This record gives sequence, C-alpha cells and structure tokens, in this order.
Amino acid sequence: MAERGMNRNAQRSIRLLKEAFMELLAEKPYESITVSDVARKADLNRGTFYAHFDNVDDLMRSVMSDTADTISVFLSKAVESGFLEDPLPVLTQVGAYLDQNRELTRKLVESRSVEPFVFALENRFREWVQQRIPANTPVEKRAVAILTDYVAGGVLQTYRSWLVGDYPGVEIEEVNKYLSDFVRSTGRGLADLPVS
Repeated sequence: MAERGMNRNAQRSIRLLKEAFMELLAEKPYESITVSDVARKADLNRGTFYAHFDNVDDLMRSVMSDTADTISVFLSKAVESGFLEDPLPVLTQVGAYLDQNRELTRKLVESRSVEPFVFALENRFREWVQQRIPANTPVEKRAVAILTDYVAGGVLQTYRSWLVGDYPGVEIEEVNKYLSDFVRSTGRGLADLPVS
C-alpha cells in the first residue's frame, strides 16, 4: 500500500487505524484483535478499514513494515561510523525508539504471530553489522560471519529481554552503555584473529 499520493483523509484514516491497532496491541493479544475492534477504536467504520487493509494481518504487516523502515533509517544514518569501534550512536537511536514505543515493541516481540517479522528484522540487523566489519581473508570472512551472529544476536536478545521486563529498574541508557562496552571489546578481539 503506497501512502504517498493519497488524499489527506485517506492518510489520516490509515494513521488512525494504525494507532488504534497499536493501542489494542498494548491491551490484548494480537490473535484476539478483530477488524471491528480496530475500526471502533479508531472511531471509523469497517468500510474505511477495508478501503485500506484486507484484514488485521495486512494491517499488522503495514505496522511491522513501518517499524522495520524506522529502524533501517537509524541503521543507515550510522553507515559512516565504525559499529565495532563506537556502537553507542546506533544503539542510542534504536534504544530510544524501543523505549518510546515500548508497549508496541514488547507486544511484537511476545506475539508468535509476528515471529517471521522479528526474524526478518534480525536478519536485516545481522546483514547491516556484517557489512560494517572488514574481512579480506577466508579466515576473516568465517570469523566475521560468526562474530555477526554473536553481536547481532546478543544485542537483539538483550533488547528483547529489556522489553519484556527481565531487567527491572534498568533504563535503556544503561542497557546501551553495557552493550556498547561489550560490542567494542568484541571488536577488539577481531584484531587478534590469525591472518591465514
């Protein structure tokens, strides 16, 4: 669905439907949200919903796409920075987004229905990390593949744990500081790899 080129009423309706859906997602499991629930919460009729989305799954895909696009923008802004040398700028932006949208992202992480989306987002993050680690020799390339899984998996699992409340009383800034320290120390270990 292309939102560009739509009239303001259509854009407004889509925004209201997405906001209503996210509010509902914070209140109850994804699997129990209906088109009627979303339309009612948005104060729109079901016909307006169906003018923009096929069903709740289609709306969910659109919301997930928005989330993925937002995180991709954060990642692309940090293209010039060396992630392993200074991961804090990227982690700060991602962490701030997760903190501002904590209920939604927590529900996305907890819902089995969106596992393919979470998996796709993890793959995108892994690819992004891998592209920022130089590798010239076959040994370096193998090491980078393993390192990428280690760093990306660790960062994403830490955020997931924070979102679901596994670190009570810990703010996202503290999580990011630890992650930044760990990623930097991991990056320093890459320099110790054998060259052949």
